[in-house]
Amino acid sequence: MEQKKILVVGLGYRTGLASSNFLAGKGFAVTVCDIKSREDLLPVIKKLDRSVKVIAGNQDPSILETAFDEIVLSPGVPQSIPLIQEAKNKGIPVLSEIELAYRYCTSHIVGITGTDGKSTTTMLTAHCLKATGFDAHPCGNIGIPYVSIVDTLKKNSVAVIELSSFQLETIHTFKPDVAILTNLTPDHLDRYNSLEDYFNAKMNIAKNQDASDYFIVNGDDEFIKTHLPPLQSKQYSFSLQKEADCFFKDGAIYCTMNGRRQLLAHANKLKILGLHNVQNAMSAVLATLSLAKKLNREINLRKLEEALYSFEGLPHRVQMVGSFEGRAFINDSKATTVGAVIMALKSIPGDVILILGGRAKGDDYSRLKSYFKGKVKALVLIGETKDDFSVLFSDIPHIKAHTMEDAVIKAMKVSSQGDTVLLSPACASFDMYKNYEERGNDFIDIYNRLSRGQLRWM
Repeated sequence: MEQKKILVVGLGYRTGLASSNFLAGKGFAVTVCDIKSREDLLPVIKKLDRSVKVIAGNQDPSILETAFDEIVLSPGVPQSIPLIQEAKNKGIPVLSEIELAYRYCTSHIVGITGTDGKSTTTMLTAHCLKATGFDAHPCGNIGIPYVSIVDTLKKNSVAVIELSSFQLETIHTFKPDVAILTNLTPDHLDRYNSLEDYFNAKMNIAKNQDASDYFIVNGDDEFIKTHLPPLQSKQYSFSLQKEADCFFKDGAIYCTMNGRRQLLAHANKLKILGLHNVQNAMSAVLATLSLAKKLNREINLRKLEEALYSFEGLPHRVQMVGSFEGRAFINDSKATTVGAVIMALKSIPGDVILILGGRAKGDDYSRLKSYFKGKVKALVLIGETKDDFSVLFSDIPHIKAHTMEDAVIKAMKVSSQGDTVLLSPACASFDMYKNYEERGNDFIDIYNRLSRGQLRWM
């Protein structure tokens, strides 16, 4: 029997590498191509299975002159490139790493998507499931490719998968037992033609669900409420504003999913800050209870409550770094959307000096103006957007900074005791850093030097 030929499009340290090695391990003839040069890819190539053929510096349709049976598309590569368009014209199936892994999956699945809160909800859901007796494994867009762990999962395990819209674009049969849509705000509009296109990609998470499955949705999100299509799965909602299957009232999280109102947890006991994290907690609660309901398992609600209280949160998400000269420093580098910045501002008491900017993602940044009033004392603008933001927010006191260190020093100079210096950029990091983690770590390092007296600011 002839060996099946697979082309992986996009080689990176995570998804492309994991997909290539997984396929090679399954006995397929694997070729991987990337637009980057071989020299740039060399550190990744060294980690590849030796049987994998590498085409570097080229994603031209001519690659398809070799007859491939399937293409696995890495999430960072858009479907719009000529190579993928030509593959579709030729009838070559194009699938995501998520779809690839699902073919080999025997475990249960909780899938989590949305604009904001995906990573925290993924980790918190896995934490709650583990605390209540499930063998749960977080993976996906958090940095652990699903394909890299799928063979290690047992039949009773639970893969808790963070899913970006990019990963969901090319699924075909993937079906989670429980799906969560955290929220929907404008994002990645440099890749999508409209907010509706972005939403449709997200909603692929539920397209294969049936009546035995569960779909959990943000009941406060107006866009979702007006655009949600009919679903086959059972639907639960969470809300900060009204009674729902899980809701927030008078500082507490309540659940009505089992037919009666039950106080589940007090928000002031959570280690994660802000109303957006209350939403994340409610999502995790509903996911845990939904999966238990599907599998006819009883959940100890006290253990679920204790899990909510013990969760430490993730770095770079409204992360308290420390205090210096009466100013609190908060690292929210993961906030690459307007919605995430709004949530951070709502979570922080008192006046804020906001470090804002980076590489624009096509969002409507003017939406921030109304949230700045009475909250943001001054803006410190960084990155590629600083000149545009200087015009857009001209009625708000602002300063331009050349580097993160310059931004922190200028934030100190315009702040007073009792203020919060908040890094919440509303933009991608790629103009100045490799990723949001590097940006956040730089902010933390600068704070540490400042607090140790190693960085002069006066």
